[in-house]
Amino acid sequence: MSAPLPWHDEAELLGVQVRVHFFDPAEVDARSDAVARLLPVLVADGRPALAPLPLVAPGQRPTCRAGGLVAQPDALWRHGDGLLCLTHHAADRSGDGGNDARRLDPVHWRSQLRMDLLLQAVATAMAVAGQHQLPTLALWRGSNVLAQFDPGSAVLECMASLVGAARLYWNAPGGVTPAQLASFCEPRLRALPGLAEHAPMPLRA
Repeated sequence: MSAPLPWHDEAELLGVQVRVHFFDPAEVDARSDAVARLLPVLVADGRPALAPLPLVAPGQRPTCRAGGLVAQPDALWRHGDGLLCLTHHAADRSGDGGNDARRLDPVHWRSQLRMDLLLQAVATAMAVAGQHQLPTLALWRGSNVLAQFDPGSAVLECMASLVGAARLYWNAPGGVTPAQLASFCEPRLRALPGLAEHAPMPLRA
């Protein structure tokens, strides 16, 4: 029986169960192995304790489609009976390239984690799952943290049902992106009973 992964904390945010693993960027970013560098929660004694199979070459971003949703995960692995979908270049609505949004404090991360980045990662995993017809785990890597996002059924149903409306809103006949779907869905998710109290409010300029 394998040991549980060393997640440092967890919480429910906007109907999504979030687990976080914090790491030293200087040490982790210097690793040569892609899995050890991108998924540090899998590393034990300096080596990956688990070895997911990469589905694309390092640096490549495959295009995945599910209905009107089109996404390009930053990395994709086969693991067991499902897929691991990693996002770390998610668009940041603040316009600063996401640098501040990608570093979280181990104590205050719940209020710092941006819901648009969380929802983009979930939307990307939705597109991957639809393309490959396999259960897909949504992961997001920040500057000093790896997060796992497990959306509840209400979140998945809401986001899936709004893909068509988001395409119309963004005038995207070729398909809506995860960033566009996240932006469109966030206020609607906050309006669902029982979800708003589990999410930090968006930052005001």
